Amino acid sequence: MRLRKRAIIEVQTLSDILNYTLQTLKQNIKRFKEINEFFETTGFEKRTDIVDFFVFRFDELPKDSALKMPPYQKDFYQISLIVNSGNATADIDEQSNKTLENTLYFLSPDHIFSWQRNTQTTGYIVYFKTAFLNFFNGNFKNVFAFFDLSQLNFLKLEYEQSIELASDFEKLYKEYYTPNTYRIQILQSFLLSLLFKCKSLQEAIGTRNNSVSKKHDLVFQFQNLVANCYIKHKQVKEYAKELNVSANTLNQTVKEVLNKTAKELISEKIIQESKKRLKYSTEDVSEIAFSIGFEEPTHFIRFFKKQTAATPKEYRTSQM
Repeated sequence: MRLRKRAIIEVQTLSDILNYTLQTLKQNIKRFKEINEFFETTGFEKRTDIVDFFVFRFDELPKDSALKMPPYQKDFYQISLIVNSGNATADIDEQSNKTLENTLYFLSPDHIFSWQRNTQTTGYIVYFKTAFLNFFNGNFKNVFAFFDLSQLNFLKLEYEQSIELASDFEKLYKEYYTPNTYRIQILQSFLLSLLFKCKSLQEAIGTRNNSVSKKHDLVFQFQNLVANCYIKHKQVKEYAKELNVSANTLNQTVKEVLNKTAKELISEKIIQESKKRLKYSTEDVSEIAFSIGFEEPTHFIRFFKKQTAATPKEYRTSQM
């Protein structure tokens, strides 16, 4: 156990952290390997003739097909644009969104996803595997970071942006149903174009929503560092050292920008990941404690109860 504990605590990279997280997920969470397999489960009658790609409109979904899906994963990527949402909701890991109108969201095979749709929802869904973009020479995950687990995977658009982007989805949709000798090559280029359009929107919205001041920049860096290093680092001073500022400066800046302390932000991340593992993992509390980076299970139990007013066991039971 000590060797295992040491190995887990020494996890240092985001890739290692994410891979370990995925290994602890429940085996009974349904995982779909193929697009058509997913359609069979949800009751969608259409099937794709291109194994690694499909695009459709929300209004094509029959009213009697699944209106709600419990948490699942799939071995392909998804881009969704919702123009009109009704009372549709979506949950990506711990991110919950109940106001989906004019929203763009991104899913990777790493995400756990659940949803409740509305029969009046309009917009588009694109499914694809990276094999479909095998001509792209860049690092897919680095270039299109909005698919990353550590990022916010929902992107709220202005109405005009939503309508403009809908035309790009529609172009992709129409091309899918147009017989053409070079249909696949055209779809590949349109899909890559759409991905870069989404990247451009994300960067423009991020610039608009986030102040370029040094204080906001420091908080942004701190948030990314916490997302990547919460297992290894639990103390504010450790993050301050990484950011080349004092712990007091970091605390004061985070408090000013987010109205919460740096310690609260770290604790929130640890609790978020702890809840995910308690809900979706079959590991016992001790194993989860070690995987989160606690040297002793009792320390983890005390920390969890202090933050949530419930023990890890009580929280897990409440989610069953």
